Amino acid sequence: MNANHVPLSKPYLTQIEILGFDRIGFVAEVTRHSSDYGRIVSVKFEADGVKSEGKVRIELESADKLDNLLLRLKAITGLVRAKHII
Repeated sequence: MNANHVPLSKPYLTQIEILGFDRIGFVAEVTRHSSDYGRIVSVKFEADGVKSEGKVRIELESADKLDNLLLRLKAITGLVRAKHII
């Protein structure tokens, strides 16, 4: 590592609760957009044919990216709620 290298910000580990209508590709879309903003640490979803709910733990480059991620997730078709819980 370069001695002059200074990290721009501290990684920010967060968890987002997701609720949406169950459909093919819903979870894939949530994880694809989440990975554009940081490193996914874990994903857990349950679906019953009507609703899909779960949690995504993600390490963001900084806390500043959280609002942008939440806005992007809320644009997903069928998403009812994307809420920061940790």
